Amino acid sequence: MEIVLATLADAANTSSDGKLNLMGLFDTLYAGAMPVTHPSMQLVLRIRAEPSETDRQHELEIRCMDEDGQELFKVTGGFSVQAPPGKAATFNHVVGISNLTFQKYGGYTFPIFINRDLKRTVELDVMKAEGPTDPPRPTPPPTGASARS
Repeated sequence: MEIVLATLADAANTSSDGKLNLMGLFDTLYAGAMPVTHPSMQLVLRIRAEPSETDRQHELEIRCMDEDGQELFKVTGGFSVQAPPGKAATFNHVVGISNLTFQKYGGYTFPIFINRDLKRTVELDVMKAEGPTDPPRPTPPPTGASARS
């Protein structure tokens, strides 16, 4: 079992034809003061199961930890993956997280376990905003410099 995508987003869903739609991917939150509560975010996973891992039950566990190892929450659940015989399967899982309160600035992680095996960790930085609500702005390139992609 492999997690091929794990990210935080403002919004996410899977369309009726199986497409994963993401909006507002982020890895940093800016706050003017602590504690701060984020009203709504989505932890988005795209998981690939090999043929030997399909058609049976698996356990999913997601935690949220601060940089001191304090657990903010833990969610567990079961799932199974259906696929034609001998075929791998990829599926999307969107976990809605509402009203998550951060007590301090710093780094937070979302370790993701499948069958008690750590598969991926999503990182989130909660930083002090420069102004009451504005995140820091990137420094523009020097005059005469051009941007390259």
